Amino acid sequence: MFTFLKIAFRNIIRNRRRSLITISAVGFGLAALIFIWAFVDGAHIQMTENYTSLLSGHIQVHKKGFQAKEQLEINIPNPQGIVSGIESNPKVLAAALRIKAFGLAASAQNSSGVLILGVFPDKEIKVSSIAKRIKEGKFLESGKDNSIVIGRRLAENLNVVLDDKIVLMSQAFDGSIASAAFRIKGLLDTGVEEIDKGIAIISYKAAEDLFVMQDRASEIAIRLKSVNDSELVASQIGQALNSSDLEALPWQEISPILKQWIEFDNGFIWIIVLVVMIVVAIGILNTVLMGVLERRREFGILLALGTRRRQIIMTVAWESLFLGVFGTIIGLILGYFLSLYFGKTGINLTIFTQALNAFYVDAFVYPKVSLGHTIISTSLVLITSIIVSLYPAYHAANLKPVDAIRSI
Repeated sequence: MFTFLKIAFRNIIRNRRRSLITISAVGFGLAALIFIWAFVDGAHIQMTENYTSLLSGHIQVHKKGFQAKEQLEINIPNPQGIVSGIESNPKVLAAALRIKAFGLAASAQNSSGVLILGVFPDKEIKVSSIAKRIKEGKFLESGKDNSIVIGRRLAENLNVVLDDKIVLMSQAFDGSIASAAFRIKGLLDTGVEEIDKGIAIISYKAAEDLFVMQDRASEIAIRLKSVNDSELVASQIGQALNSSDLEALPWQEISPILKQWIEFDNGFIWIIVLVVMIVVAIGILNTVLMGVLERRREFGILLALGTRRRQIIMTVAWESLFLGVFGTIIGLILGYFLSLYFGKTGINLTIFTQALNAFYVDAFVYPKVSLGHTIISTSLVLITSIIVSLYPAYHAANLKPVDAIRSI
């Protein structure tokens, strides 16, 4: 075995230029694959974190049917006890009650349809980053129930500024007309058009009074210590609720479009993987096959001396594997350090900011190396290097010794 390993290695260094070109192609292909996968993983982490931290939270608890209709009539009675039970879960960071309703925001000059969101300010800042998106003024404060925070685009549509008054109108839980005036204390700029032009945030107490929703909530937003636990914890909370009327939904069910977009990205990556594997396969196949054709006489002599065909096949396979291993080592080093460097500095995509905001991606994307994806990429390169050696190995093993020795 050692003798044939030695022969295989000698054949690699026999034509250094061709071998180096092949090893470089394999290395750069694997490095590109690792980096692209790290970039996409980093973008997906941003998408998930930005979306869930903005408003939705990692998990939401509703009365069944609320997710589809979002009506005041579909609510959670006596929600405080449920919140206490949820926060006892060690994976839960915080939980916050909300009241949600659609209505009309009106100023002296204009009016616009809005989503009215009633929150506890001190609780909301623990489950969402909405308070950090205030560009002018400040977020709501506990005890100041006549204050309101609206989107920057909504303020432009209503032609209002900070400290102006606007009126919210809707239908209350009991069927009466809900109407109240609020003074603008903050303007939001989330970068998401639908939110900036269509949201009005008031205190939970103000929402209770406005919609006659005492001791009732529309939803409970939950933030976890790790977003990766969303589905598991949602299942645990659903079981702990022990109610056929309530449901706990992870962000994947709250926003199936975002989940599908991430899955689409991951599917597209496999097309890139296929292209890289084809390039790697062609590079290795070309080098190994050329080496076999150049050494027909050598293989003929080995066969004539009694070398078994499987030993010839193993020799050629070892050559291909050596090329794959050397290229893999270079690719791993290059891909890892490239991803590590940009993982710290970020990749500047400022020119695409407007498009990226629509997908909850920041102007700077930080690649994130995944051990699982790195193992998959490396394994595919090594497996490919072995598979493509089968044809040249079979060709070498089936040479007729007399004809091979006579060949020039």
